[in-house]
Amino acid sequence: MPEPLVACPSCGLEVPEGKFCKLCGEPLIQNEKEIQPEHDLVLEPELGISEEIQKIEPSSLPHFEVTIENMHYDAGAILLAHAELNVLDNELDRMIEKIKATRQALQLQKADKAVLTTRAEALRTEFEQMKNRRRELTSVKEKLVIEQILDSLDKHEARLSKLEEIAGTVDKEIYKEQKVEILQTIKDLRSNLKDAIKTGKIWSKGIKKTLKILDKEMSRLDAKFKIGDVSREKYEVSKARLQRCITVVEGGQERLDELLRLADKR
Repeated sequence: MPEPLVACPSCGLEVPEGKFCKLCGEPLIQNEKEIQPEHDLVLEPELGISEEIQKIEPSSLPHFEVTIENMHYDAGAILLAHAELNVLDNELDRMIEKIKATRQALQLQKADKAVLTTRAEALRTEFEQMKNRRRELTSVKEKLVIEQILDSLDKHEARLSKLEEIAGTVDKEIYKEQKVEILQTIKDLRSNLKDAIKTGKIWSKGIKKTLKILDKEMSRLDAKFKIGDVSREKYEVSKARLQRCITVVEGGQERLDELLRLADKR
């Protein structure tokens, strides 16, 4: 289960609850969570499947250098956004430690103030860029169709369970009417899920092909460096960029494979 998030009063980003912000290190002022009232099971108006499972039409998505074969860019961006967010959070943790270490070094009597100040400014600039990227990634609220279907199945199966619990307290005709409606919705969702699984498996193959391409690119870079075609500085920068890209794509593959495992159990 994901950790509860609160808005940091200093950096403005959503971070896990705690005494201090995971991103900027400043104290957190935790807001009370709003509790939404539950809707009545029987009286709740039902949406059709076409309304529940929305077509992915995000207004704007973060840019990614990599594309996945046989996967629409929007779907790929939604998948990779969540994967990169995990990578970026780890990078932000390390960046915060670097900033803290630099601040501590500046307090030493024999510290080279000029060098450390320049370093601190560079770290701050990089930190701001990372925070901006994180805002882009967290703005992605869309879900893949397979995830939407799984969420809807959970919802309607929970409704069916609640309906069974109150079977003896409602009119028999109303009970039957509600049960038929819910069962038909679940049947239609499971039918749609089969198509989503087929599509997801095609995407999974595309991700594996993309990873092979990235691995070859890494090998090509290593070869160019070893024969002297690429400087060490350019090699280190390119290698780090490629490795990060591979890590993000692998995270997307793990997420998709997990969704497929959940879908296969339904």
